[in-house]
Amino acid sequence: MRKYIVVLLVVVIFFNGLKGVRELTDLAIVKSIGIDISEEGEIVFTAIVTDTSDKEKLNGGDVYTSKGNSVQEAARNMVDISPKKLYIAHLETLVISEEIAKEHLENALDFFIRDNEGSNSFYLFVANGSSAEEVINVINEEEIDMVSFLQSTQKYKGDANLKTLNDILRGIIEDGTQVTVNSILVKDDKITTSDMAYFDKWNMKGYLTDKESVLYNMLINETQYFIISMDKDDDLVVAEVTSSKAKYSIDKNDESCINLKLDINANITQTGKNIRFNDKEAIENIQNKLEEEMNKRVNEFFVKIKDEYKVDILSLGNLLYRKKSKLYENPDYLNNLNLNIKTKVKIVNQGGVKKVW
Repeated sequence: MRKYIVVLLVVVIFFNGLKGVRELTDLAIVKSIGIDISEEGEIVFTAIVTDTSDKEKLNGGDVYTSKGNSVQEAARNMVDISPKKLYIAHLETLVISEEIAKEHLENALDFFIRDNEGSNSFYLFVANGSSAEEVINVINEEEIDMVSFLQSTQKYKGDANLKTLNDILRGIIEDGTQVTVNSILVKDDKITTSDMAYFDKWNMKGYLTDKESVLYNMLINETQYFIISMDKDDDLVVAEVTSSKAKYSIDKNDESCINLKLDINANITQTGKNIRFNDKEAIENIQNKLEEEMNKRVNEFFVKIKDEYKVDILSLGNLLYRKKSKLYENPDYLNNLNLNIKTKVKIVNQGGVKKVW
């Protein structure tokens, strides 16, 4: 008797599960979404819907645009032009306009946070100098795989990182930290990653420069590959960083001093004619010069963060908070901090055609 009851329960569970099953053909699978604000103050919602029947066009599809008083309403209004219900569980890219980023980010993201069918593992971009709708259209026209695009940019340029929406939300909510978001630029009908947008909690405040974006990603351990160029002409030294590690700690004798230890491995890829790798001492001299150069760049960047940007994107306040430092009780803690930088550069490969020793 007990055996029949078990079989009956399995059958009931199986058929109840089938109630929630939907065919892919009944859904409009969304890969990318753009959100703007119209001149009338309405939300403009643009989506790339994948054509699941066309296997040769998996990175493109049909673009639909709708409007509403909220993101939820604009998404719902999509049924007026799309024959299927939007399904955002496979969303890869969300692009927001600068206006959204500066004034309406929390409201715009609230829809994606609450949607029980969605996933917060997609990547967020700010449309730098154009509308989100324009960016979405170029992504579709060029059939760009945005995940691969972002991964390649992070690996070979270093001015972007792979933080998902979950990572960004965690950074906004955590004590003692502010976040950055990748930005994207449309130029000559092509897209490229641009300067990192920095935020004070929910509000975008501006952009880092391209060099600062690379330096920032190194300092938060979000990139391994970037170029250091030092001096010029006959004294030129170009080093390709192949690995780097940044580690922060509070000084034992002075809580206002943050120790930063940087370990960098690099290959020399280009030099001027005055640069010679004749012996170990010559290599050590180059390593010392590179260490001095990195210390200088990081210090200048830190001063700019404090004095001009006024945002703790290095999460130094979070370090103070976790260590229960009283300094964190001061809202102006960032301005009272100093950074003690110690960089160790190791040249792994000096290049050239002659053996050094």
